[in-house]
Amino acid sequence: MKNINVIKQGNVVNIGINGKLSRKVCGNVTEAAELFELALKAKADPSDANILAIRCYLNERTRVAAMAGFETDPETAEFYMAGFNTPVPDTLVDVIKDYHENGYPMDAIVNFWKLLMLNPDVRVRTDLFDFITTHDFVLTDAGYMVVYKAVRDKTVDADATAFAEFVNRTYLKVKKEWKTGTNKYVVYKDLTEGNWDITKKKTANKWDEVEKNVEILGKLGELHDSLFTGEVDADDDSTPLFTDKYSRTMNIKLGVPVKMDRKECDSDPKNNCSYGNHCGSTSYVEQFGNSGDTILVCLVNPAHVVAIPNYDHSKFRTSEYFPFGIANWDGNKIDIIEQAYFESDYCEYEAEELEKQIAKIHAEELPIATAEAAEAEVRPMSELLKIIESRLIDIE
Repeated sequence: MKNINVIKQGNVVNIGINGKLSRKVCGNVTEAAELFELALKAKADPSDANILAIRCYLNERTRVAAMAGFETDPETAEFYMAGFNTPVPDTLVDVIKDYHENGYPMDAIVNFWKLLMLNPDVRVRTDLFDFITTHDFVLTDAGYMVVYKAVRDKTVDADATAFAEFVNRTYLKVKKEWKTGTNKYVVYKDLTEGNWDITKKKTANKWDEVEKNVEILGKLGELHDSLFTGEVDADDDSTPLFTDKYSRTMNIKLGVPVKMDRKECDSDPKNNCSYGNHCGSTSYVEQFGNSGDTILVCLVNPAHVVAIPNYDHSKFRTSEYFPFGIANWDGNKIDIIEQAYFESDYCEYEAEELEKQIAKIHAEELPIATAEAAEAEVRPMSELLKIIESRLIDIE
């Protein structure tokens, strides 16, 4: 049972909770009286709710965190998402406070933290949010990071690559700017000029292709799906295929996660360039890429981030990323794409992976492997299971 002691003198209220003293200099007599009455109520009934009411009055961060659904440990002053025992980094708590006070939507922040809680490396859990807010990263509503990667084109058929890039660019434009269904439009080729373009399907249905000297190639959405979904096939010359700039051995395709075993990734932040998939901010690819590269726009699940190098803060290493679009160069700068049209696809893939992680926990295995040089995971399996199940509920 908690022991509460309290004394008020003018605008000053001293409160002892189990021997730990807190002193509050209130702004006026009314405020001091309100706090004193809360303390007296908790003294008569030292329930968790009454104790929390005192702590919220004494500490602004505690008050805001509680209103946003977070909890605090009075002994360690650490914050937790309600129902979980993985400490929330201070920088994230400050952002939650700011968002709550200004009435900003917190879906992206909360979902990001739910994913980051699954990361087995405490250094990444502590530093990643500070890293992304320092540089030009954004978060999707589902909590994924939007990042960039410079790659090389590996497709043999140049015309097929050009067509695929046209379809991808037009698909994103119709969804992002026009905000309408992509299968309402068809892609056609002007046989006189040799150019591709789109028109409404109901318009194309009235065309005489021979008379207009055009070829209807198909619905925009269906063409996009045929080009950018499915397994990576290095022998398929009809779809754009990319490779990494360093080893030139990887096969990278839009809409297909790029993965490597986390145990083969280097988590040591002292190593700037080491084993792992490298992604970064626009400043990273602008520095690392050149005019001969293709810049892919990718989603990264915070759970898969392996290391944030100490001395190159524009990039990081991850065991997995999801390429979903192609960014355009504007001079020597990247024309940034901000959209989440593949987010639902990645959520479906993530849900399947989370089910596999639950099966691993039931087999008493860690759901996410520990990378090389990482600190050992010390949280109980029950905590990891709660995090996974909560995330599954959110995205299903």
